[in-house]
Amino acid sequence: MEFFQYRNVVIETPNSPEAEAYRKLELNIRMSDLDKPLKVIQSTSATAQDGKTTTAINLAAVYAEKGKKVIILDFDLRRPKIQRAFHKANDVGLYDFVVNDKDVHDLIVKDESGIDLLLTGPKLSYPHIVLQSNKVIEMVHQLSKEYDYVVIDTPPVLSVTDALVVSKFVDGVIYVVAYNQTKKENAKIGLEQLRQNNANVIGGVLANIDVRKAQGTYGYYYYSHYDEKE
Repeated sequence: MEFFQYRNVVIETPNSPEAEAYRKLELNIRMSDLDKPLKVIQSTSATAQDGKTTTAINLAAVYAEKGKKVIILDFDLRRPKIQRAFHKANDVGLYDFVVNDKDVHDLIVKDESGIDLLLTGPKLSYPHIVLQSNKVIEMVHQLSKEYDYVVIDTPPVLSVTDALVVSKFVDGVIYVVAYNQTKKENAKIGLEQLRQNNANVIGGVLANIDVRKAQGTYGYYYYSHYDEKE
């Protein structure tokens, strides 16, 4: 089975329209609340393959490009992808923090892009229980003091409850919808579940659109001409 390679266009093609779209996304997030900066940002979607992981890694790349200290937390504990995006071994991570009581700082992976990573490590049982534990919540809170930005990749909303659990302790949620792929009804249901959970949904990201054909379109969207695959 050939794994999909997640593209970090901000790093690979920094002058492309796709990379510029992510810079606009970062600006929109920053401008959404000038009085209270959003530091802990969650990326999720309604269903799988909608582009949430690609959005997370490219947003983090924009922060790194601006000289900010940023870390990505892979909280998609059932189907982790961040290690694939950065070509890292997923040997240690959140599992060791939770089960083996390791210091989280010893588990952080430093990438040459300037982005730090906390991977999942071995699979954890009962991910939704782990993610709502005080141990994990306090860890995220501590990292938010040490980093300018914490970007969290979580599972799709309609797949499991994990994304809803995480949305309770982040500053804002980015909701990714894939153009011509995400079913309209699924997108509505996923967004409604986040709102019922009192999540601070700060914007929508529309993926799978060719930015070269969408020039001049105004709004808080990200446009991408490629798909994210599982």
